[in-house]
Formats: sequence, C-alpha cells, structure tokens
Amino acid sequence: MSSFKKRVQTSQTKLPQGTRLSPYNGQLLISTGVPSLDDILCVLLIKEDRHTEYAKLLLKYFLVQGIVSENHVLFSTLEEEDSKNFMMGLPWLVNENDDNNDDDENITPESEEKMIIAWRYKGLKKFESSVKNKSNIQNKILNDTIGTKSQQNIEKPFCSTFDLTKSIPQNIILENKLMTLINLSEKNDEIIENFNPYNTLLNTIRKVIEENHFSSLSKPSLNVERNVLRIGIHSIASPSWQSKSSHDLFVFLHTLRGLLRFSFGAAVITIPAYLYTSSSSETSSFVRRIEHMCDAVVEVESFAGSPANTNAIYSATYHGLFHVHKLPTLNSLVPSSAKLSVLSGGGGNNLGFKLRRKKFTIETFHLPPEGGINERRVSEKDQTNKSKKKDDKNKNKSGIGVSGSGCGTIPGRKVDPYDF
Repeated sequence: MSSFKKRVQTSQTKLPQGTRLSPYNGQLLISTGVPSLDDILCVLLIKEDRHTEYAKLLLKYFLVQGIVSENHVLFSTLEEEDSKNFMMGLPWLVNENDDNNDDDENITPESEEKMIIAWRYKGLKKFESSVKNKSNIQNKILNDTIGTKSQQNIEKPFCSTFDLTKSIPQNIILENKLMTLINLSEKNDEIIENFNPYNTLLNTIRKVIEENHFSSLSKPSLNVERNVLRIGIHSIASPSWQSKSSHDLFVFLHTLRGLLRFSFGAAVITIPAYLYTSSSSETSSFVRRIEHMCDAVVEVESFAGSPANTNAIYSATYHGLFHVHKLPTLNSLVPSSAKLSVLSGGGGNNLGFKLRRKKFTIETFHLPPEGGINERRVSEKDQTNKSKKKDDKNKNKSGIGVSGSGCGTIPGRKVDPYDF
C-alpha cells in the first residue's frame, strides 16, 4: 500500500471585503480609492498644502472607498464642520452610462488619423503616465444594491471609480451601522480644563477595535466574517487640537501605530505641516518626528503658491507636485513600491497630480512642450522670408554666403544640415 495520499484542498480563510494580498510580501492591503495612489502606497500621512484642500480630497477618497467596500469607517475632525457634514460631502460611484472622460482624454480614432508630423508613431501604443482603474464594470451593480441585503453576496472591487460631481446619498450616511463619527469639538464645560483630544480619540479607537474584533489576536465567531477598520483623521495638530504639550501627539501616534500593527485596520491622517515650517524647503524637527512615527508620508504641493511664470507653464497640464517622503517597508531594505510601482519604478519621485472636473489622478511628471501650449505659430512663408533676411545680413558682414553652421564647416561651402 502506497504511503502517499492525495492532497485535499482545505478551506482557507476568506479575505475581508475590498482587500487583496500584496504580490510582494503577502501583506493584506486595502485601497485608498485612487488607483494611481494605490500603485505607490496604501497607509499614509498626508502633509496638507498651504493654499488648497487636495489632502482633504484624498482623505474623502479613502473614506468613501471604505463605505463601498462595507468596511467599518471611523472618522474624526476638530475643524469648523462636524464629522457628519464632512461625510455628507463625500463623492459617489460612477454609473455605467455616465461619461467619465475629461476634456483632455477625449481622443478618438478620427483625431488620431489626423496626425501628420508624427505619422510614423500613429500605430504605436499610447504612453500611459498614470494607472487606470479596471473595476468600472462593477460600479452599476454596487449603485443598484448598496445598502441592501442583496449586496451581501456580491464581491466588492478592490478599488472603485468615483465621480467628484456626485455626492454620496444621505441615507447611506444616516443608516450606516458600520460607521463611527467622533465629534471632539463637543466637550462638556465641566471637563474642558482636563480635556485631551488625543486621549479621547485613542480610547474610542481602542474600544471600536475590541468590540468589533478587529484585532488579529482575537478570534471572531464562526458566523461573523472578518472586516477591516478604516481610520480617517482630518487636519491633526492644527490649532483646533488644543493640547498642553506636543508630547501628547507623539504618544497618540506611537500608540495608534502599535494598535494597528496587530489589527485589521489602516489609518490616513492629514496634517497642516506648513504651520510648523518657516519656509517651503525646511522641515521642522516637530514634523520630522511625526514622519518617523508613520509608515508612509506624502506631500501635496500645488502650483497655486508658485510664482506666476511657473504656474502659467505647468497649470495647463498639472495642478501640483506629489512628493513621496517615506514608503512602507516590511522585511526588506528597499520598499516594495520602489520595485513594483509603475509610476515610481526604480525609486523615482517625479510625480504630479491633476484635478479634473470628475476625478483626481496622480501621474508621472513630465515637462510640457518647448514654448508651452501658447507658442506662437509661424507660417512657412514668414519663416522663409525670415531665413532669407538672416542670410543676406550675414553675407553683407563677411562677403560670404552662409547657409548654415556646424562643427568644422568650410567658408563658402554648402553646409550639410546633419553636421553638428
């Protein structure tokens, strides 16, 4: 009798909705809501821009992706608007029949056939400077079944496509049981002297993790599937976060990082870092300490505060630069994103972002054409007359006709146009 037995596939643990395993190290990943940002990293600290609210928009993408994936969403802010109003301003899914193309992407085959100068490149594949979403076909199903019982058996896409011109339905926010909104601004007058927003928020997060079994050390019941906790914190360390010492923020980040190390959860935090720097090129020791306590750090720098000439050159193509200061690393000396990313392949950090009417995208930054899009066009007749006048002028000066210039040219000899 043979001692070998047929291997029977055992039942494997099902991954939580809206998650997938990293192809590099097998780590469980969730989407930020922006496909081009997923290509770089997943959990991050976002340094806000001084003049715009692009960081706030990235945080909204992260939260609405969690709602679509039926993850547990925890959000907190201490700004003027409360947490519920912030969530009411989230974007929503793109319908299948909607035209999701922007003006700069409406390239049809008819317009491509009109290429005359670069006719030899017409058959080549278009260069892609961004990462596109491949899950658009499931948006219509999610729109029809979101919030209903029939959605329970539908597999959620890892990253959905959202339309910035649409707002999330109010009933999804009001009736969502997988949501925890923390309004730290609602304090009692009796305890306002001893109030510490960081401790209050940390205790709430710890309570949510314990009650909903997000900890990887705890085992949920057999009938309950694993879920993921998404934590969003808007504009931490702003003047609204009244704290007696900056040490409170360091303790909060250190403890939060320890909680998420052993939990099915991720956090996206925005911080107005410009409040703690004297110039755009400097980074204070306070901000650097915060960066060391986060797994990934990115910065959104818009062209709104740039000089007028710089803004005029790049604003037609991009709205700002996207800086990657720190990438998550797990059991490796080199971040996995430096190897696998299409945008930042090889560890490059030349990224730009653009905000169109319906979507926000991050692309590989490239310079615009020489002279810009407003370059003055000169007709062939004017160009010929201009060259003739230049030749006559050179002839009057030296008595020799000059038809060109090149390295090692002989006076009086017609210059080969390919000489250099």
